[in-house]
Amino acid sequence: MRHWVLLAALSAGCFASAPSQAQSCYESVVRSPSPFLGNHDEIFRLQDGTIWQVQHEYEYLYEYYPSVVICPARGALVINGKRLAVRQLNGSATPDGGSDLIESRIDGEFSGWDGETVFKLANGQIWQQASYDYEYHYAYSPEVFIVRTGGRFMMTVEGVDDPIRVIRLR
Repeated sequence: MRHWVLLAALSAGCFASAPSQAQSCYESVVRSPSPFLGNHDEIFRLQDGTIWQVQHEYEYLYEYYPSVVICPARGALVINGKRLAVRQLNGSATPDGGSDLIESRIDGEFSGWDGETVFKLANGQIWQQASYDYEYHYAYSPEVFIVRTGGRFMMTVEGVDDPIRVIRLR
């Protein structure tokens, strides 16, 4: 039944324009974060290892490992009959030869941020909080995604809902 609902929801979007578009949609499962919220700037990993970012949506879904249909050519994800705008992050390069995405882990203990927090990553990079915010969340070596958008870097930490703006120190 769930697959039928997903396919029906897509029939008005991904499948309607051309047969080649239909072939670009596929089923998957959101592996992280858990729960998946479906909110703007949320970064998520699918079962196939691809990494995506939600764009201009605020759904507050609180879904644990949800089944989804993803349509990369359309920049769309369908979950529970709702269509969300998304963009793929891994595999994309910027005009200056850099990457839009850095994947790593916090090197050791993480307890959130509180103003000018410095983050040492397992890949050797060092980043600093660049916008004021306070967030307490304890985790040991949580996964980190840093995304470049519009000349700014936003860091998302596993288990923390909102990203924080950061600058690279080293």
